[in-house]
Amino acid sequence: MAEANLCYPISPLNFNDEQINTHYIKQQLEEFQNWSVCQFKQHVDIDILVHLRSQFIDDLLKRLWQYYQIPEQVSSLFKQNRLALIAVGGYGRAELHPLSDIDILILSDRSLTKDLEKRIGDLVRLLWDLHLDIGHSVRTLKTCLQEAKNDITIMTNLIESRLICGNASLLKELQKQIFSHKIWPSAAFYQAKVKEQQERHRQYHSTSYNLEPDLKNSPGGLRDMQIIQWIAIRHFGGEFLKKIADFDYLTPEDIEEFKTCRKFLWRMRFALHSVINRYDNRLLFDRQLSIANMLGYQGQGNTPVEKMMHDYYRVAHNITELNQMLLQLFDESILELNAQSKTYSIDEYFQARDDLIDVKDNNLFKQDPVMIIQLFYTILLNPQITGLYSNTIRQLRSARRQLTTLLCEDEKARSLFLEIIKHPDAIKKAILLMHQYGILTVYIPGWKHIAGMMQFDLFHAYTVDEHTIRLLLELDSFKTQASKEKHPNSSNVFAKLSKPELLVITGLFHDIGKGHHGDHSEIGAKLVEKFCQLHKLDPKDTDLIVWLVRYHLLMSVTAQSRDLQDPAVINEFIQIVKSERRLQYLLCLTVADVCATNETLWNSWKQSLMRELYLTAKRSFDSGAHHIPEQRSIARQHKHEAFETLLKQHYDEQKIKDLWQDYRVDYFLRYTTEQIVWHAQMLLQHDLTQTFVAINPDPYHGGSEIIIYSPDRPYLFATVCNILNNHNLSIHDALIITNKKGFALDTFIVLEPNGQTLQPDRHYSIIKSLEKALQQPVYKGVTIKPPKQRLRSFSVPTQVNFLSAFNESQTYMELIALDRPGLLACVGEVFAKLELSLSSAKIATIGEHIEDLFILKDKHNNALDDNTCNILRNSIVNTIDSMN
Repeated sequence: MAEANLCYPISPLNFNDEQINTHYIKQQLEEFQNWSVCQFKQHVDIDILVHLRSQFIDDLLKRLWQYYQIPEQVSSLFKQNRLALIAVGGYGRAELHPLSDIDILILSDRSLTKDLEKRIGDLVRLLWDLHLDIGHSVRTLKTCLQEAKNDITIMTNLIESRLICGNASLLKELQKQIFSHKIWPSAAFYQAKVKEQQERHRQYHSTSYNLEPDLKNSPGGLRDMQIIQWIAIRHFGGEFLKKIADFDYLTPEDIEEFKTCRKFLWRMRFALHSVINRYDNRLLFDRQLSIANMLGYQGQGNTPVEKMMHDYYRVAHNITELNQMLLQLFDESILELNAQSKTYSIDEYFQARDDLIDVKDNNLFKQDPVMIIQLFYTILLNPQITGLYSNTIRQLRSARRQLTTLLCEDEKARSLFLEIIKHPDAIKKAILLMHQYGILTVYIPGWKHIAGMMQFDLFHAYTVDEHTIRLLLELDSFKTQASKEKHPNSSNVFAKLSKPELLVITGLFHDIGKGHHGDHSEIGAKLVEKFCQLHKLDPKDTDLIVWLVRYHLLMSVTAQSRDLQDPAVINEFIQIVKSERRLQYLLCLTVADVCATNETLWNSWKQSLMRELYLTAKRSFDSGAHHIPEQRSIARQHKHEAFETLLKQHYDEQKIKDLWQDYRVDYFLRYTTEQIVWHAQMLLQHDLTQTFVAINPDPYHGGSEIIIYSPDRPYLFATVCNILNNHNLSIHDALIITNKKGFALDTFIVLEPNGQTLQPDRHYSIIKSLEKALQQPVYKGVTIKPPKQRLRSFSVPTQVNFLSAFNESQTYMELIALDRPGLLACVGEVFAKLELSLSSAKIATIGEHIEDLFILKDKHNNALDDNTCNILRNSIVNTIDSMN
């Protein structure tokens, strides 16, 4: 059977009266869906399938309209009342995906009689009982027109209306009024839809390159295509693609690309709606592999998803370009909003049309591809230019496809590129546009490989290329007043950089090695070295850029996942960095990298860690020592400063000494002067034989500090972690100190799930929960919960690594595992069962997994031997894996 003649063997029009019941129709809908999926898997044209579903629902509604005996018109003594059942919205376009809304309008001349209201009510109730997503409205013609006039959404639904059954003349009258100039004239409709699109794009961070995009609403999605349709239908009516072609808005190639892109997104949406149960258009991680398999993508592991999403981002990019071209053409040509636009010459190659740049010769880029780079340099030299004219976009698209070599191979292009990155507005006015129009792909070696590349974690929110551009935008923001308030340290350092353009090249290459076999930092370092040499950069600048790409993760890993109180950690960091110049560039790069990874990732806690590491290293470079003081010297300084502060606050000198005589050097080393002072203020007012819990009202480095003073016991850490988890708090740091009398003085730094410090009204309940748990004589085991739904599609092998330690009497254990509720408490239980003493814990949650650091001793206060390490490793791995 030819696809064009494909039809479902059973039509609802043939249902007899006995078959008009919920059970039978549900069964038929399910069988139709199964048949559709079968046809889909056999590669039947998606256009046919979405129209066939629309036809099936049409026939069902016609049969129900007939079954409930709803007439086309109702006669009365005075006048006739016409009735029509009308499809609107996407259903009005005769396009229905498996879970799409079925929007219908029941239209009449006048208000319905009670009898008709009942019949229509019965029909709608049956549709709801069938679990169809029906969006219905019952309106008179007058009301309908008034509501369309007041609401652009209703107007949009109505311009795609079509008759299902009932009185055809009523629909014609509605459409006649809708397309008149009285209701949403073309210019007003156009402006409203463009504003609507801009607001929608902002909800998705104005990018197509989110890792979990919305097929319908994300930039470059179906809605961007539909907006073109709506504007064109409102202006032209009828078949918009043909009308647009008649007016030379799209070339035949553009129209074919439009159809191809729509088919691709329709196939993805059909597959998505076939693997989920409730209406949604988001390509969430846990759905992507099922969809990729259904679409026929092949490969091991995540390969099918990588291939599918690469195709998706390419299509979204093409849709975005078509959308921009057409909206601009509508703006100036159809709606004549720019009829008075000014065109003036910029130079021999380019001209300006108001604030948009255009080529004078449509063959410019094809005759001399280097002029593509000249275009963006010209934009920088003319501050009034804000974007590309539609004709220029078209010529760029055409020339880009014909390139056979990278533009950086041309010496003139390289010279222009270096001039671009040195310009203070380079990132926002040139690099960003070069990314949007695919020019970085044809200039930078390796960029094509990362364009649209997925990152399979919950840590990153964007594809590799989009993350890279956002890193550059973050760097650019360091020059703004807002950034000086948000990133005071980084902004201050950035302002002092002698060559900030070096960070542009570094940023472009920092993740370019991803997707290759091996360490992406090492691969990126080799690629950027060749790039710098090709562009004849100063050897010292090249060395700096190469070093930054190779070590771009160093500061982030050290600050967030290592013990900053350990002199060995700081000394190792300083020995790798070697100079203050490197340190300055690395700080700016690191902060921008973290902020560009995820909108919610940066918080004051991370900021404080970066600042602490930076200032510690800077002091070392300033002193010329290139190492930090030994531990006892730091402890003496902390103790002395805290003592002086307490005396000034009129605390009794002897009571302070009596309190501190129970604490070893480790206490004064690992806590800051401010923390030691606060502890003393609390403990000097407390019975030191009793358990005590307090929350510092002043944030500590951007986190809320909880102090716990309690008799030490094996399950103390596990108990506290369990309670804090029950209060939905994330632990970021934990410091465990036991004094000479066997009392623990533990500090936990916590944040709310949104990265904020604790709200004051939460303090009391948290303190009471902790006090109650700590006073219970018997430890209650952790309630193990499965990973959250979004985490279940990720596979993170549990790893336990033992790191070298500066202090030979303790052991550093790194834990990498899938994040889940109760994890820390379970780890604490393992420590207790093995009679291990926990000195400190640094907790880092990175998307879907944790990278935690624990400093441990055995029951004899020594480092763990090899046998104990092996037992500990096996116990933790088995415990965590059993949580699945």
